[in-house]
Amino acid sequence: MSAALRGCSRGIMPITETCQPKRMNQMTNSKTFTVSDTAINNVYSAEQEIASLKGVNKDNNVAANSAKMSAYGEVIAAIAQVKLVKGNLPRANSKILKSALVEQAGVKEATAKRYLENSVGAVRLLKDHFAEIPTQYTPDAIVKDLATLEIDSENKLAKAVKGEPDKSKAQRLAEQVVGKFSSKKDDKGNRVQGDVFKDGLTDEELDEFENAMRELKAARTAYRNSEAAKAAEAEAAEENVAVDSTVAEFTEAA
Repeated sequence: MSAALRGCSRGIMPITETCQPKRMNQMTNSKTFTVSDTAINNVYSAEQEIASLKGVNKDNNVAANSAKMSAYGEVIAAIAQVKLVKGNLPRANSKILKSALVEQAGVKEATAKRYLENSVGAVRLLKDHFAEIPTQYTPDAIVKDLATLEIDSENKLAKAVKGEPDKSKAQRLAEQVVGKFSSKKDDKGNRVQGDVFKDGLTDEELDEFENAMRELKAARTAYRNSEAAKAAEAEAAEENVAVDSTVAEFTEAA
């Protein structure tokens, strides 16, 4: 990151033209792939906004998610017309994009990696759902199309790209105990079920787990039955008190 950007990130100087990323007229080592000044500047601005929002209120998720998705719109638009190789961005283009994000937009390596992987996955996802991507695919249109797929945050995008459906607590626990299939990429780069089943517990541990489950379920059932019996007894006692009170009233009246 440049000295100017480091100064901005520490709040030493206001966000002015001095704080903006360096201009990139030709961020490319190929004949066609470039990353525009506008895209990089918008990613930079979005990341600054996200940092500001989190600094004011960590629970300000809606606005932060909106800013992040706007940034993703810029990155996805930059690579939308690139021909993917087995579902992945060509290495030379990946290097250009990652360099632009780190050196020009000032994001961390890990953040740039997420932008790259999730954006390439988003292109695959959008092509699968909408068949063709418009020649002039604007960032706003991309964000709207992702929203129609119920993707409005980086977390949701990452899950959709990895092909990981939302799992319940019970499903996650079952996979930890029993195991699950590995995953792999198909020819289009989509994540699909792999060929190997990865065990959770060993067979011996699984037998022990099932025995413990039976014992605990029996104990829970017995406890609930006991509590139900106590409740029924208490209810019967209350009814007896009510009946006795009614009988006493009739007796006095007579």
